[in-house]
Amino acid sequence: MNLLSLFLLIMSKLRFSGHDTFVVRNFWPKKGYDFIKEGGKFNSEDAVVELGVGKNMVSSILFWMKALGLLQEDNSTLSEFAEFIFDSEVGVDPFLEDIGSIWLLHYFLIKSDYSSIYSLIFNELRKERSVFSKNQLAAFIKRKYAELDDNSMNHNTITKDISVFTRLYSKVDFQLLTKDFEEEVSSLMIELELINSTIEEEIKEGTNKREKIEWFYLHGDGRPTLPPAVLLFAILDNFNGLKNIGLKTLEIDPNSPGMVFLLNKDALYKQLKELEKLYPGIIVSETAGTTVLVLPEELNQWDILRQYYAN
Repeated sequence: MNLLSLFLLIMSKLRFSGHDTFVVRNFWPKKGYDFIKEGGKFNSEDAVVELGVGKNMVSSILFWMKALGLLQEDNSTLSEFAEFIFDSEVGVDPFLEDIGSIWLLHYFLIKSDYSSIYSLIFNELRKERSVFSKNQLAAFIKRKYAELDDNSMNHNTITKDISVFTRLYSKVDFQLLTKDFEEEVSSLMIELELINSTIEEEIKEGTNKREKIEWFYLHGDGRPTLPPAVLLFAILDNFNGLKNIGLKTLEIDPNSPGMVFLLNKDALYKQLKELEKLYPGIIVSETAGTTVLVLPEELNQWDILRQYYAN
């Protein structure tokens, strides 16, 4: 089974909701990790007191722990990634002070596909359009349900997921801020600057009335804050075992760096050439117009990250 077929199989069941409309705050992953490590149970009556948040936030923290690839479905088993980042003794960045950790959480959010909207947008929608409105995103999701012959779509649920997505990644316009100030400015993914938006006034279709529409932009860019080590980790993790990977594969395959990090072809090529400079044995081979990333046998994705955080 090739990667695309596997991806389509995984995508066959869409999952939305669970966040209680809260975006993940930058201190929640650590809070959730410590809670589980100390034997806490999210379904316990004591969870509200131990976590120091409201009941709905307890459910939201549990949701985001799973969505970010930190917690298994059993609600009690922490992932290798969670231990690597947050362990009190050997964790490399328990307080998420390094932006590389945020990039990793972004990667796992899409890869885990626990919350379908993120994989759908970065892996699928971007192939069709890089600029969209909330209504267009809702129509795209509706079409995905139809393609799967699934009539379980709930429009209110989708609307809430779209709101959480845009608030999680878009920079805050303080003049338009209607939600809780603390929640919006501490949203985990904002500093990645993957998405920006503008509001334009347009004539409503079929009428003479003008309405304001917010447009969101998924721009392929050089990603200057994306550490080469995180890029290499994502490649090794997603294309496990492959030693020769074509540029096109790295650009458009599901969960590839081109899709996850919004890297266009030129930006991705520059990033690969940087890997060639930094890591002995990595070669960007260019033969007869075909560009291939050649990886040496001894590379290990976790060792790459340990080296990065040690420096």
